Amino acid sequence: RRLRTMLSHLAVILHPGILGDCFYQPATALCARQARQPAGKKPLPMLNTCLTCPNARRSSVHLPRLEQARDQALQITGNCHGPLPPLQQAALASHLGQLDQLISQIASNDPETSQP
Repeated sequence: RRLRTMLSHLAVILHPGILGDCFYQPATALCARQARQPAGKKPLPMLNTCLTCPNARRSSVHLPRLEQARDQALQITGNCHGPLPPLQQAALASHLGQLDQLISQIASNDPETSQP
């Protein structure tokens, strides 16, 4: 039902995804602005760009996978033998912050996942 509703609008290209859905609009797509386009090919998405792109949409359908991605990142930070290099620590901290923010936004907007 969700896909049928999204596909009813023919003015955009829909890319259903695991961590979110993309209603691709070239003018506002972060991946289109930041990706280097190989000759004769479409640009490839940039890592984590979709988490902050204005074209991305998320709902409670995506919540379990977002939580799984957060848990995996937390596990990486806790299971390392010795400290991570500073740049990896910063990248993981930023990624965890984005995931936590998305999870809390979905939880606060969804009556089924919100706590009274």
